[in-house]
Amino acid sequence: MGKRVYLSYLLDEDSVVWPGEPTVRIEQDTSIRQNGYNSFKTTLPNHHGTHMDGPAHFNPDGPRLMELPMEYFCFDRVAAADVPKDPGEGIVPEDLKPWEEAIRAADLLLLKTGLCKIRDTQPRVYEAQGAFLTPEVCRYLVETFPDLKAIGLDFLSVGTPANQLSKQAHRILFGCHNGKYIPAIEDMDLRPLFETETPLKSVIAAPLRLGKVDSSQVTVIGEFRE
Repeated sequence: MGKRVYLSYLLDEDSVVWPGEPTVRIEQDTSIRQNGYNSFKTTLPNHHGTHMDGPAHFNPDGPRLMELPMEYFCFDRVAAADVPKDPGEGIVPEDLKPWEEAIRAADLLLLKTGLCKIRDTQPRVYEAQGAFLTPEVCRYLVETFPDLKAIGLDFLSVGTPANQLSKQAHRILFGCHNGKYIPAIEDMDLRPLFETETPLKSVIAAPLRLGKVDSSQVTVIGEFRE
C-alpha cells in the first residue's frame, strides 16, 4: 500500500473564499461542562473550501452532484499536469498539449499551477487573482477527452473574479456546449504532489451527501504508487 495524503483543505472560518461569499460557521451548541457532552452547529455554504461542482451549478439540464454515478468520485487513472501559472493567468489548450496522451488515458486530471503554495501566505491574492480555465481550454477538454470524469484545480475556481469569463467557462465545462460535462474539484490542496515525483495510484473524492444542492464539499484522499 502506497502513502496516502489529503488533497483537500481543512474547513475553517478564516479560510479563503470567492470574494463576497460566506465561509463556514461553527458554533458550539452544548458542552461537557454544562450538558455532559459536546455538540456543534455548522453552517456550511456549499461552494466554500475544497468542493466538487456538479453540472447543475451552471447547466439547468445537468445533474446535481448526488445524481452523478459513483464513478465520478473514485479514480484509478490519474493524470497530473504541470501548468505553472502566476496569479491571474489563464490555462489555455496549448498548456495541455504536452500532456494529451496521459489525459486521454485518465479519468481524473489534476492541474498543478503551483498557486496552492500561496493560499496560506497570500490569501487575498489567491481569492481575487487566481488562475482560471479559459473557455477555449474548457471546450478543448470536453471535445477531446471522452473518458475524463473530472478535473481537479489547485486554485480557487474554474473562473476568477479578475475577469468576466467565469460563466462562459463553467457552462462549457458543465455540458452546455456539446452535452459532455466534466465536474470540477475546486480549491484542491495539491502541495503533496510538488513534494515527490511518485505518481498517484488512485484518488477518492468523498462528497458530503446533501440532497437538492448542485455541488458540495469533498474530502479528497490520494494514494501514491509504491
